[in-house]
Amino acid sequence: MYDRLVQYFKTMLDTPSAELLAFWELEECKRRLLLAQTAREYADSMCKYREAQIKRLTAYLHTAITEDK
Repeated sequence: MYDRLVQYFKTMLDTPSAELLAFWELEECKRRLLLAQTAREYADSMCKYREAQIKRLTAYLHTAITEDK
């Protein structure tokens, strides 16, 4: 039992292999891509929202100005 525990801690402290490091880097890249895609979706939605807001407010002001004349 003690030997297995010591062996476990030794394997945890060993230098990771190149393959394992590459795997970890790949997984991190996938997570960052998901975050970037989420940010892009949010930015696209905000642009569409602001464009619609500008269109709505411009139409409102145009109507308000022409009614005052």
